[in-house]
Amino acid sequence: MQTPARTTPNSRTRALRLAAAAALLAPALVLAQAGSAPKVGTPAPKASQSSQPAAGKAATLEWEELLPEDERRNFMAGPPPATHDYLSGEGGLAAQQPMNFNVNKALEGRNVRIPGFIVPLELDAQGKVTEFFLVPYFGACIHVPPPPPNQMLFVTVDKGIQLDSMYAAYWVTGKLSTKTKQTRLGAAAYTLRASELEEYKY
Repeated sequence: MQTPARTTPNSRTRALRLAAAAALLAPALVLAQAGSAPKVGTPAPKASQSSQPAAGKAATLEWEELLPEDERRNFMAGPPPATHDYLSGEGGLAAQQPMNFNVNKALEGRNVRIPGFIVPLELDAQGKVTEFFLVPYFGACIHVPPPPPNQMLFVTVDKGIQLDSMYAAYWVTGKLSTKTKQTRLGAAAYTLRASELEEYKY
């Protein structure tokens, strides 16, 4: 007879928060399918297309700049074909992530600013997002496989943020690190501690 897996208060709390993050994403994905939001797989807007000037001394990045210079031709402007495995667990979308952890080492420790879509990972008691992936196309990790780790940012926010829109692109500013992060939704080759978030405007 197989012994049931034991759960701890911490694991139950994280599971509940992940479920809450999934609930946040669900309306956005329904709207995307209905045509009221970006289609799944829509690339994040280019930094150069924005009408918003950079604030302070943060370097504005395009997504392909996260890759080593000799690999930028491999940048994935869009995702692999959709599999519709919503928040798949073991063996799901995360298992289909192409693995490439090669990073642009010149970005280590730099204050940067980059636009992308948010995938919530952790919520606080008030329902504010405290951890998320920033990804280069809409629906990554949820409806289609994640991009390679060197095209994802794991972002932390000290005070949490209340997202007004789950399908808008956001500017994220903060100190970038080439430290990797593994979660059940995928792996990121970069981490960033956000100092500022702003909805992207064309």
